[in-house]
Amino acid sequence: MKVKSRRETLNDVVKDAKKYPKGWKAIFGKDREHLSDDYYIFNPKTGIYLLKEYQKNPFEVKGIGGKIARHVDEDIENEISKSANNFGIVQGDIRKISKNIQKGVSLQKIFNAAIEGIDMGISIPMKGHASASKDSFTNIHNAFSTKQKRIDSKFEKIATDDGLYNSYG
Repeated sequence: MKVKSRRETLNDVVKDAKKYPKGWKAIFGKDREHLSDDYYIFNPKTGIYLLKEYQKNPFEVKGIGGKIARHVDEDIENEISKSANNFGIVQGDIRKISKNIQKGVSLQKIFNAAIEGIDMGISIPMKGHASASKDSFTNIHNAFSTKQKRIDSKFEKIATDDGLYNSYG
């Protein structure tokens, strides 16, 4: 497994979502040991991605991730179905949005167009169902704990370098 930057991991997910737009699921939670927000994003046709990130400051999110499995077991798919809601990845082109606003197009219309699959500056390349259930997150986290050790290790290095683990004392 190759550990990649947050941006590279999200680009891989979006690239897979363009090939396989249906069937995406995710489980979100907090890895208290590493102080990270973790996102397990998966599709039966692509496998499972793990993205670990933290808010460095109000303007910057830092993180890493990678594909931790090429296959999604049925029990994992069932786990997410217990308490799933809608989620998606939203991409924006500020220049295109600005041009449309200058033409008199409202932000609501631009957003509604994105939901309908029309790109007026905002696109939603991935939609699916997600859960933030603590039980589901813990089950998935435990199921992949050995496969995500490299990601955890690299995350710790980034977080340590940024002072995430320093106390205020």
